[in-house]
Amino acid sequence: MSRHILVFGGTSPAGVDFCLAALRDGHTLTLFARNASKLPSEIASNVTIITGQINDASAIEKAVSCGAKTCISFIGPNPNTNSIKKGETPIADGYRIILPLLQQYSYTRTLFVSTASYKDAQDSFSLIYRLMVWFVYLFFNGSYVEITSMTPQMVALPSELNWTVFRVPLLLDGEAKPVKAGYIGEVGIKLDRKGLAEWVLREMEEGKWIGKCPALANA
Repeated sequence: MSRHILVFGGTSPAGVDFCLAALRDGHTLTLFARNASKLPSEIASNVTIITGQINDASAIEKAVSCGAKTCISFIGPNPNTNSIKKGETPIADGYRIILPLLQQYSYTRTLFVSTASYKDAQDSFSLIYRLMVWFVYLFFNGSYVEITSMTPQMVALPSELNWTVFRVPLLLDGEAKPVKAGYIGEVGIKLDRKGLAEWVLREMEEGKWIGKCPALANA
């Protein structure tokens, strides 16, 4: 089924792979982007782009009101997050603008990226994941704080938005490989971005993980 999809974080490497796959499948895309010049020409010339900052409520509302009813977000921390002043959470604050607007404009399918720094009740013990999360907490604390501030907002969304929070491990380049969805303790620690894009497109339609926070990895 062809959809009109609002995409946040479409200029990120994972976002670019998703947009290319979505256009290939005939979907219509509206992108909210801080810097549209990061988009490859094959995306930029085939989508609607709304430019703005993550704290720009009017620009975000312009994007959300584009007519789409499906939203995919790849907005998350990056290595620059640690340069942000301690105690500030610009990404989580941006979601405090985005999420109520998705409700206001009656979106019916929403998928958001997160990581294992957010613990789900279905997770089981995994030493390697525990070490990875501690590493992030100690050396990339800004990223840890953003994830643990933004993800609870997503899982508190009303059921009408049919939300899924997909938690990603180490993201790699390469050709699309099969993806396993499960919980921490059931999946590995590596995931190729092209495989992630294909999984998001399938889950968008199948809805197997609506209202849940699966962890993803290459099978």
